[in-house]
Amino acid sequence: MANASVVIALAFYYICAPMSEFYSERLNSFGTASIPKLVLQFSVPAIISMCVNALYNIVDRFFVGQGVGSLGIAGITLCFPIGLFIMAMSMIVGVGGNTLFAIRLGQKKYIQASIILNNSFSLLILMAIFSFAFGEIFMTPLLKLFGASDQTLPVAESYMRIILCGAVFQTIAPGMNHFIRSMGHPKTAMFREIAGAVSNIVLDWLFIMKFHWGIEGAAWATVCSQLVASALITQFFIKKGTPIRIRWRHMKLRLPYVRKIYILGLPPSVMQICNSLMNAILAWSLTSYGNISLKPTGSLSGGDMAISAFGIINSVVSIIVLPLLGFVHGTQPIIGYNYGARLNDRVKGTVKFALIYAASFMAIAWAVLMWKAETFVAPFAPGDLEMQQVAAWAMRIFTAAFFMIPFGMVAGSFFQGTGKALRSMFLNACRQVILLIPFLLVLPHFFELKGVFMAQPIADTGAAIIGMGMLLHELKKLK
Repeated sequence: MANASVVIALAFYYICAPMSEFYSERLNSFGTASIPKLVLQFSVPAIISMCVNALYNIVDRFFVGQGVGSLGIAGITLCFPIGLFIMAMSMIVGVGGNTLFAIRLGQKKYIQASIILNNSFSLLILMAIFSFAFGEIFMTPLLKLFGASDQTLPVAESYMRIILCGAVFQTIAPGMNHFIRSMGHPKTAMFREIAGAVSNIVLDWLFIMKFHWGIEGAAWATVCSQLVASALITQFFIKKGTPIRIRWRHMKLRLPYVRKIYILGLPPSVMQICNSLMNAILAWSLTSYGNISLKPTGSLSGGDMAISAFGIINSVVSIIVLPLLGFVHGTQPIIGYNYGARLNDRVKGTVKFALIYAASFMAIAWAVLMWKAETFVAPFAPGDLEMQQVAAWAMRIFTAAFFMIPFGMVAGSFFQGTGKALRSMFLNACRQVILLIPFLLVLPHFFELKGVFMAQPIADTGAAIIGMGMLLHELKKLK
């Protein structure tokens, strides 16, 4: 917590300086520039940023696989639902505040935009405190509920306890980076995240491969790298050249803004919260049906092997899905600004462009995964041919409907960007709750472990069909 105090103190530096009138040619370009050029301008940095975020988990699993083994990957995977919960707390404020922030910028209400940004910063700190307390109190029973065995529980606890100490950095860094993009500085946001990711890679190599700290080294590398990213992002909002800065008088929470931030932030966060719930159910199912379908090997039970295989799959999938999510996130400020400015033709053009490029990207990614699954999983389980075979088999099932994901994702992003919180929330809930969880509970009774992995592609297909129906209906209403 001492490190958190340093970051918070830095955030208060220069906060009493008067705010100059906010004006930027970058913001005006939202309503005038070529849509393809504008979307790519904002999406490419967002894609790189999402890839950077993926590195935090991927690099940990890669070095843990190299330096600790499959038992370490299983331990990290069991912690994943708790990590997703912390991410969801950040997204509620970061995405919700940024959506409202972008709309107010489009309406040229700059004082309100400043209040929204500063209230969001305060809320991110509160979300971190809540996540730390929740995780410390319920960590052990939750890990056991997720299916932790006697072998994996101590490993998972060691990793998670360190991660929780850096919860404040896990909320501030991604949460405030959304605002940097909306102020017309996507490259600035990108480079700050890259600095954190590079730190993570270097520290993982140093702590695990050189210092031999094992699973604790992976956790400390993650916390330290997120501290670097948080410090750099906070510095952007306290320097004099930033048009809308962190200001003491605007940090006091104001209920109308807080309420609107949470209403707008819940839809994308529901996806993360539901993803956390889904991963908890998935971990339990993998343990139960893995013990039935897979033979124990070495120090790992069949359930531990299934958990470790899913951890590998999740890392590979993140490499593909997070760039897509970055592309979609890059369109949100453009949709929000033009919607607030009532430039509906530009809203439609942005959505169409996003659909074409996202669907093309995922179709190619799906084909490559089906063809070369073994190549993607091998680096996470070097020398363990049995684990590689299980992970490749499961990944082909798990990603069978990968090419359907963009349709539901773009639809949800459209409703999020236009402030239609309930519709966006429904679409986000479709994939991870309304469709996935029932299939996840029913299919294994008929197909055992294979049924666990079959649930995801079926849910992806259903969510895409529902999302496109709602999106097309809404676009027809825009005049």
